[in-house]
Amino acid sequence: MYRIEVRGVVQGVGFRPSVKRAADNIGASGFVRNDGSHVTIVCDKDPDLFIDEIKKIIGPMARIEEWSSTTVEDDIKDFSILRSLEGERDSSLPPDTAICDNCLKEMMDPNGRRYLYPFTNCTDCGARYTLIEGLPYDRERTSMSEFGMCDRCSNEYSDISFRRFHAQTLSCRSNGPRYRYLGNDLEEISDGWNGFMDCAKDIQKGRTVIVKGWGGMHIVTDPGGMDEMRKWYGRPNKPFAIMAKDIGTVREFAEIPDHSERTLTSPARPILLLKKKDDPSSWARKALDLASPGLSSIGVHLPYSGIHHLLFRALEEIGSDLGWLVMTSANPPGEPMALTLVDAKRMEADGYLVHDRRISARCDDSVLVPNRYGTDRAHTVPGPFDIRSFPIRKARGLIPDPLEIPHKRQVLSLGAERNVTITVTRNGRSYTSPYIGNSRHPDVLDHAKDTSRRFMDLFGVNDPEFVSVDLHPRYETVELGSELADEFGVPLLRFQHHRAHAASLLVDSRIRSMPVVVLDGVGYGDDGRPWGGEIIDASWDGMERIGHLQYFGLPGGDSSVYHPERIAHWLTIENGKEFDLDDDDANYLLKASHAKAVLTSSMGRLLDALSSILLGVTWRSYDGEPAMRLETLLGRSKDPRTSIFRTEISKGQVDVLTRWDILTEHLFKDGIVTPSYRSGDRSSADLAMGMVGSIIDDMISLAIEKGDGTRDGRGRPYVGLSGGVAYDLPIVDAFVSSCHEKGAFPVLHSRVPPGDGGISVGQAALSGFDLDGRSPFIRKPDKVNGR
Repeated sequence: MYRIEVRGVVQGVGFRPSVKRAADNIGASGFVRNDGSHVTIVCDKDPDLFIDEIKKIIGPMARIEEWSSTTVEDDIKDFSILRSLEGERDSSLPPDTAICDNCLKEMMDPNGRRYLYPFTNCTDCGARYTLIEGLPYDRERTSMSEFGMCDRCSNEYSDISFRRFHAQTLSCRSNGPRYRYLGNDLEEISDGWNGFMDCAKDIQKGRTVIVKGWGGMHIVTDPGGMDEMRKWYGRPNKPFAIMAKDIGTVREFAEIPDHSERTLTSPARPILLLKKKDDPSSWARKALDLASPGLSSIGVHLPYSGIHHLLFRALEEIGSDLGWLVMTSANPPGEPMALTLVDAKRMEADGYLVHDRRISARCDDSVLVPNRYGTDRAHTVPGPFDIRSFPIRKARGLIPDPLEIPHKRQVLSLGAERNVTITVTRNGRSYTSPYIGNSRHPDVLDHAKDTSRRFMDLFGVNDPEFVSVDLHPRYETVELGSELADEFGVPLLRFQHHRAHAASLLVDSRIRSMPVVVLDGVGYGDDGRPWGGEIIDASWDGMERIGHLQYFGLPGGDSSVYHPERIAHWLTIENGKEFDLDDDDANYLLKASHAKAVLTSSMGRLLDALSSILLGVTWRSYDGEPAMRLETLLGRSKDPRTSIFRTEISKGQVDVLTRWDILTEHLFKDGIVTPSYRSGDRSSADLAMGMVGSIIDDMISLAIEKGDGTRDGRGRPYVGLSGGVAYDLPIVDAFVSSCHEKGAFPVLHSRVPPGDGGISVGQAALSGFDLDGRSPFIRKPDKVNGR
């Protein structure tokens, strides 16, 4: 007989029942068993034949990543499913995925026993990550443990011919979780389907409600009532996601590229940033402007749980024609998404649609940017469900997603400050958490600490060899990392921010070496300055900074992030021109402090400065706002005036000041620069895109000239793009085009976020090379150089 060990997404996805069916199909004897880190199969048939048969019938959530076989002495007459063993913990857990068509049809069948029951699911769909509390995956180690099975559910669980055979989370209304609708005072108004109806009535009246889902809670309201919601929520400009009832509704207000429809309707059901239609109805136009003010894109997702489908059904039944709803994470600004009614009540919503199943792990919605480049235009590695997009936030539906890394050490890494994620590594694989948040908030830091312990437990990282963090001396994650390193008695490793970005792209792309252009906000550099426009010659042998943007000033340091006009003021004054803020005191203070400004090489901060003089942005009300609004303007450019911005590259530095001078000469004929609004001015868009495009050209030229990396099959050098600016589609377009013009082949992210959500992946990968303290990647900051 043969013993087969199978690894991959093989727990919580009906894998063992599929193995049993495969065995019956080919007449095999033996058994199948969960062994913690893998599934063990003992059979009397050829392993290749058996695995091929399994692959034909496993469900959409299951994935065989590797398998091996040996011969064993045994004599078994039948084929059976054995009770799980604890074993080692090194298995890929399934993510939460959208309700499948079969379960949705059953939930809407008035003759079925699960009619209008929101927790309808099977082995092919439903919550997994957010309710798993331990491995191996069995009901007693999930948040469904407190809900028993009725006789009819038990029969389904035992029926090998049915899709709920060994479905650990199956339930029905007789003894499963239930929904209630509560008023603002938390008094119960109704339950079950009546609760959905009452919630829908409040939404129809323009009220704002909070709805508890699988991995957290959402704020839900009618898009037409967003003015009031924004006042209530204290978020005047932040873009909110829209949930549409179906793909046809999305087509009414957004443009869907062919490749994006598959992403939207995939089992992951992420939020996808789509371009708003130029000619929607007047009502839709107003709602779109309210949902994402000043932006050309809108975040859209489709219903993924029974809860969402029932909410739209309830709206229909009360006569509402609402085909889309605002549905965005419910959390006070800066805090983690609410999990409990106590958390949600602090937000004082008009009503609360909540259920009584415990959420074991918080998990926000994933947010992706469409990748519009085919494999002939850019190198990307498809993610789960064959999705090729840039993940801004990788979470529900896409986490966990184990990635190969170039070492087998056990490491815990904690990311940076914003968009924090946690990564653990073991046996050559990395496991990254969903998006956690901004670690400056104490509750987010607690969430990061809890997630660290959860991931170490789930994936068997029992003896971490290192804890790795950012180089920045004041990040809260550095303090947390120091605390955990002391607790585990292991070294604390600190990696420069943009080297970690570059390393994350090596992991994502599976390319061992290449120069990476890192366009970012700011990260603490080797010289103590905030970097952010870097060219890193990246490989597992070293990470050398081979070029960067010319340094320029950040008046007031971090405060200039919130006042981008201050950066524009510095650039203008440095070139000997006048900058008028229409505020004599501010003008005087900025001139007086000009020589003392902190110097940066940040591309993100340069884009912020551009947003000030092109769009009049003088205050950042949410993370990334100035650059996101500038993206809309850059996208309007039809004929970028790149040629007028050609300058010399000096000592590995890409010129900023000369380009700024050229731009302001063309924009302000009287020589006095001011914050101004030019959103509809195509010539301004062409100038701005010309300046940005010329910078991209120079950075790619430097990368090709000084980099020493892998080439593709046609001999073209790979050049990568990473960092928080790598979501900006006009800039990505410019990068891809410039690479091809210069004979290089571009490499883009697809499974690891280009922004700070990917930092922990890069840190974890680099940590494996700390050999007796002689890592080629660790840098100690030098003293800050003078100007």
